[in-house]
Amino acid sequence: MNVKLKIALRYIFPKGKFDFISIITIVSIVGIAIGVAALIIVMSIFNGLRTSAEGMILDIDPAIRIVSSEGAYFMIDSVLIKKINSLHGIKSVNPTLQTKAVLVKDANIEIVELISNSVGLLDEKLFIYGDNMLEGNEIVVGIALDDRLKGTLFDTLLLISMNSLKNSFNTLQLPSGLEVFSKGIIQMSIKEYDLTNCYANYNVVRQILNVSDGMISHLDIFLTTKNSKNIEKTTTLINEILIKHQAIEHTPLLKKTPPKKYIVQTWIDLNKDLYAIMQMERIAVFCVVSLILLIAMFNVFASLALTVMEKKQEISLLKALGAENNMITHIYIIEGAIIGIIGTAIGLLIGIGFVLAQIHFNLFELDSNAYITSSFPIRLDLVEVLVVCVFSLFLSVLAAYFPAKVATKQIHNIRLYNE
Repeated sequence: MNVKLKIALRYIFPKGKFDFISIITIVSIVGIAIGVAALIIVMSIFNGLRTSAEGMILDIDPAIRIVSSEGAYFMIDSVLIKKINSLHGIKSVNPTLQTKAVLVKDANIEIVELISNSVGLLDEKLFIYGDNMLEGNEIVVGIALDDRLKGTLFDTLLLISMNSLKNSFNTLQLPSGLEVFSKGIIQMSIKEYDLTNCYANYNVVRQILNVSDGMISHLDIFLTTKNSKNIEKTTTLINEILIKHQAIEHTPLLKKTPPKKYIVQTWIDLNKDLYAIMQMERIAVFCVVSLILLIAMFNVFASLALTVMEKKQEISLLKALGAENNMITHIYIIEGAIIGIIGTAIGLLIGIGFVLAQIHFNLFELDSNAYITSSFPIRLDLVEVLVVCVFSLFLSVLAAYFPAKVATKQIHNIRLYNE
């Protein structure tokens, strides 16, 4: 065994001796273990919540959306849709027309997001009543919206465009609208969507907007997987297709590159506020929980500082035997690293063990009637576990560095005294 390692182990675990320094060392190891375990568990919980929220969003919203940079609406391009559909991992490409409108039922009035229904937007599992086969002037509403309107299935409702409402104020006349029929009620995993979203076939939305046939507001692209890496990769490929497609549309005689006709947005772009809040919460919680590790590192510092004071004779003896300053410094740094490794290893076992137990045995159950899931969401990220371990070991070595420097100065003072 390496001499420096052997001496460091003897300082941490002295034979036949259990004193105050040993108690501080044990407390340091326990503190590091608790800090590491807490960081792994908390970060895994946030990963689980983020994955759950992402899944809820992608069950309804597209992973990727293409909008026009030239206006609110643009004409369907069947060639472009065919090219995008040919990419690997594409579930569907849905031309969608969307606008705000007013939905009226007797004396109840609500502003809604009117969306043209297409494959992928409405899954059969979302329906409480009715189905997604919309014909004529039939619509589907969210359950919270239906409750506010005090409506029932097959009710007759009045759908009014925002332009019609604006004109009614200017002309002081009652707004004209389109009579529609409630064909279905859906319950989505996002409360805001249940309260605002209203789905109809394309022709209904087009009549409300009063636009030409074939005009859409965006292309919604649904993927076969919800993996963020696959979304980024597919977004890059779609951007390349759009650049090539636009180049074909323009004559090669143009010397300047034409401005981008389309803008590609991912689900993160569509939910910037939610994503920013989740990221900020992760960082804030990581900083707060890291205080446990910092407190443990102060214990490591105190333990090693006391060891330096107690081991004056041993340090003098090592110096007399020819030990260099660097050797003494390395002994204390190794001692701090060993304390960090032991605490980190214990914390690693506790943290990963808890996460795996929750995943496989569902230790903390949720009421499925009150929540959208029966299990508390949690997900282990090995990269984050590695970061926590490195962070813990770095702090342990850093806490040992200053007592090691004190030991080196002590060696220097002993040498001057002997001279």
